[in-house]
Amino acid sequence: MVEHLDEVGVTACVVIGGGGHALVVIEAMQLEGRFSPVAIVDADPASCPPDILGVPVRGDDSTLPALIEEGATHFVVAVGAIGRPQVRRGLFESAFAAGLTPATVTHPGAIVSAHATVGAGSQILAGAVVNARTRLGSNVIVNTGAVLEHDCQIGDHVHIAPGSAVAGGVAIGAGSHVGIGSSVKEGVTIGASVVVGAGAVVVSDVDDGLVVTGVPARPRKS
Repeated sequence: MVEHLDEVGVTACVVIGGGGHALVVIEAMQLEGRFSPVAIVDADPASCPPDILGVPVRGDDSTLPALIEEGATHFVVAVGAIGRPQVRRGLFESAFAAGLTPATVTHPGAIVSAHATVGAGSQILAGAVVNARTRLGSNVIVNTGAVLEHDCQIGDHVHIAPGSAVAGGVAIGAGSHVGIGSSVKEGVTIGASVVVGAGAVVVSDVDDGLVVTGVPARPRKS
């Protein structure tokens, strides 16, 4: 139960999603100490373990009103949803509509410039770097060891996967996924709902909705 957390000064946070990404997000929250992950909800709770790092799985999204009644005030979306940005967006919007506030999580081992802007509900994980004048939208994941150089513009619900390197002045549209170990050349514009494949090297602009792979990255044939 999450009873009376507001009375003891704990900022109680619901974790949306009970898969592998939840493990990483919960650990970052526990280390950072600004939010206390108190419950996990998942669309298929039966497929989850009983708890993750001591945080209990309480059920599906229908349990949110009860968790709010018990004192939960914030949420974080712990789902990567590669190539399916509507999943992360939908979870974010439904939790917000239920009355929870998005929690922004920064692992203590991440480096975030004081001159960067980080949107509500974003996650910056271990070893990630967000440099000066870069702007993150809402519900963005900058995953383990990813680098966003100066002056980047990152749209809502974007996932920058582990080990990715995004050079200065890059713009990435809402809901895009930059795959593990990929690189993006300076000044490139990547559209909305794009998937950049693992290890790809993006050296030119990418239109909305494309899947690009390879070195240099090119649109994948249907």
